[in-house]
Amino acid sequence: MNKLPPGIEKISYITFLSVFDRLQDIPKDKKGAQYKDYLYSLLDYLYSYVERVKPLLDMGDELEALTKDFDEQWQAGKFPGWAKESGGALSTAGAHLDLSPFSSASELKSLGLDRLKSALMALNLKCGGTLEERAHRLFLTKGKSIDELDSSLFTKSKGKGGSTTKGKEAEKHRELALMEAQVYRLSEILAEQKEDTKENVQRKQARKDGEEDEEDEASASDSDDEEDEVPYNPKNLPLGWDGKPIPYWLYKLHGLNISYTCEICANFTYKGPKAFQRHFAEWRHAHGMRCLGIPNTAHFANVTSIEDALKLWEKLKEQKNGERWQAEIEEEYEDTQGNVFNRKTFNDLKKQGLL
Repeated sequence: MNKLPPGIEKISYITFLSVFDRLQDIPKDKKGAQYKDYLYSLLDYLYSYVERVKPLLDMGDELEALTKDFDEQWQAGKFPGWAKESGGALSTAGAHLDLSPFSSASELKSLGLDRLKSALMALNLKCGGTLEERAHRLFLTKGKSIDELDSSLFTKSKGKGGSTTKGKEAEKHRELALMEAQVYRLSEILAEQKEDTKENVQRKQARKDGEEDEEDEASASDSDDEEDEVPYNPKNLPLGWDGKPIPYWLYKLHGLNISYTCEICANFTYKGPKAFQRHFAEWRHAHGMRCLGIPNTAHFANVTSIEDALKLWEKLKEQKNGERWQAEIEEEYEDTQGNVFNRKTFNDLKKQGLL
């Protein structure tokens, strides 16, 4: 039997069911590496349980709505258990901004002064100036690490190291908070099952105290006998609704004898083509793509190798850059005689005095 560390009290299962989703009550200084491992294990079990009891629920839509709602609460500093102690989301460490969707500084201006200031503060950069100056300063950081930035962009009071440390700490806190948000949502989805489990546990405890009647004893005895019967299953086939192995022809018909391994999902193995195709839209694959910094779009369907996904992502970015409008080539000028030139040719002829 595993011994608990000193100072930690053991709780009953019925108590755990009542408090496992009250993560906001845990102090921030207790949310370290072990807490993160616990959340990973808890989420893995809850997602697996939801897939079994609610197979028709679209977890992709649920995750998308959850993430949007979480971002709003997080930026406002109102997420349970992680509220800002002073100021606001824009006056403390700032909120990081993903610059990959933006192709120019002018596109960043649509975010407004406050959001640009928050993103600059998160990088410990100078956050003053006009809207155009802030957008230009922030766009200079795209595709660069902190060490590659010009030192003149940083505030005088703090250097690059302080910004990096604070930014990493804020990102860790945000990751933990997002995992907590998933626990809250899954707990809401499984509210009915949670209450049924509580009632079931309470009934079992009451029976152990000697409060069961003869009918309960007989039904419990019959159910125990059925559970003790191990069905003959030499080929390790999946069990059907009746608890017996499905026919082998049905097993092969659905391709369950074929295994697919996805490197992006941490080498998780899927049985059958249907489960393999479905997993590209599920949380495990989406989480793996997010860890690689790649959007989980239709371009990456059937891509399971990390190397292939990264190569395809680089190719798509190069293709997108090649499709951008090039003023030197595509901008046209017309002289007094009606001749049309691109900007580069027009300027060259003008300098030579030919126009």
